[in-house]
Amino acid sequence: MPMQIWRAIYPMGIHFGISQIVAYAGLYFLVLRNGGNKDAYYGQVMMLTGLTGLLALIPTLFFYKKDLAARKYGGILKEKRTRKLGFWEGILLFFMGGALAQYINMIVNILLMGSDASMKYQNTVERMTGGKTLLSMILWIGIVAPLAEEAIFRWLVFLRFRDNLRLITAAILSGVMFGIYHGNLVQGIYASILGTVFALLLEWSGSLWGSVLLHMGANIWSLISGIAAAYIMENEERIMVWGMLALGLLILTVFGMRYFYKKYTGRNRIREI
Repeated sequence: MPMQIWRAIYPMGIHFGISQIVAYAGLYFLVLRNGGNKDAYYGQVMMLTGLTGLLALIPTLFFYKKDLAARKYGGILKEKRTRKLGFWEGILLFFMGGALAQYINMIVNILLMGSDASMKYQNTVERMTGGKTLLSMILWIGIVAPLAEEAIFRWLVFLRFRDNLRLITAAILSGVMFGIYHGNLVQGIYASILGTVFALLLEWSGSLWGSVLLHMGANIWSLISGIAAAYIMENEERIMVWGMLALGLLILTVFGMRYFYKKYTGRNRIREI
């Protein structure tokens, strides 16, 4: 059992090690060479996060391919290849990710409203995103980071837990690991819930891209929702539109969860990844 746990969690160490190398290199070149100005480092945190993800993908994909071969050889997987998502299924997952981000953020904000943890997190986010273009934030935080994090936490951590545990247990464990790894209370609660749902839908969809599209939708929605909300709140008519949009996202998510779960049960809960 200890070896099974170690096998499931050490991929986080790979990502952490690469992130430390990238971070210290960033500190040296961006801070020490700029007269100790820490703002120079914070100004490039998103790019450094994306670079960490790209570098982490190299060993992650290597280990995933080894795992996949072992699962096929050992009979864990009956199918020869992962399921391909339909175009509209991909669109559905993307918008479900946005809806999950919206409502889980609301829950976390209510739970931690006015707390020191919430204030510190908001200050950190403002320092990281200040002066950035929306396009650059979408690239690094909305596309690159989700791909890398899904490869680590779902394709390796979750699927390795899943090799020896029931689906719900593996999903919760990997989700909690995902939350803890973020290193602060606000993101810890948010990421734990999201990570658990991502893991469930990864198996239900039968496609590696299932959780990636969810994660991309969640991050991109988080980036643009603040801008959209500020515009909408300027008058009462737009507030009605925002409310209808939020309700529509909730309905879409309920529909999507039922849709993918029915497909999963329709194939007798046979694991395909």
